[in-house]
Amino acid sequence: MLTIEEITTEIPAGLNDSARALFVKNYVDEWISSQLIYDVACKNLTHTEHLNNLVEEYRRDLYAYEYRKRLSDERLAAELSEDTIQAFYAAHKGEFKLQRDIAKGVFLKVPTQAPQLQALRKWVASAGKQGVEEIEKYAVKNAIGYDYFLDRWVFTDDIKDNIPYEFDSNTSVIVPQKMFEHKGNDMIYLLYIDSCMYAGDIMPYEVARQRITEILLNERRITFNRELEQALYQEAIADGTIERYDVKLTAE
Repeated sequence: MLTIEEITTEIPAGLNDSARALFVKNYVDEWISSQLIYDVACKNLTHTEHLNNLVEEYRRDLYAYEYRKRLSDERLAAELSEDTIQAFYAAHKGEFKLQRDIAKGVFLKVPTQAPQLQALRKWVASAGKQGVEEIEKYAVKNAIGYDYFLDRWVFTDDIKDNIPYEFDSNTSVIVPQKMFEHKGNDMIYLLYIDSCMYAGDIMPYEVARQRITEILLNERRITFNRELEQALYQEAIADGTIERYDVKLTAE
């Protein structure tokens, strides 16, 4: 039996109604086909002991992997200090290069008939200094879209996707300390860029941090898993869970 609840958990976020309906149809069709083939295979395959062994082996490996990962993530993440991450970045920053342009700033999308547009333009143009508070109060009442990213880096391609403007290879909205404005679809798009970095530049620490964390955790997981295996083995030998008999094999 395939339930609505099971299907719902698999539906990707952000799909419109028609896309959701198509996803559900395809998911149900594939599930039915899988069940039918499995049913026929069970009835017609003989000598399946090796398959059962493979299933059991996979089950053991899956349990072991999940346990190791959960245990190592809990312990290693707590042990990984900010100083350690920063030290790794300082020693290897040349290895972390941006693949795409990034920026910090403020973006607003407001109707062309919105009030106080001149004041809004002034606030956006000074967003890096004193205009943020005024923009936030204005956005609550009037903005259709608002993104404050002065405190974090975002990909500039994602910014451009929010603006119905045909950017070519020689056009960029990414000009630090400048405001970009575009009117289209009865909307006004305002963008203030406080700072930006470009593809090929060294990643700022905030962007590289997550990648460095994964690198360090992966390195430590190898050592942690080896130590875990040895500790469990020695404990099992000591308490009699394992009885090992070494046999000398001779070539025939």
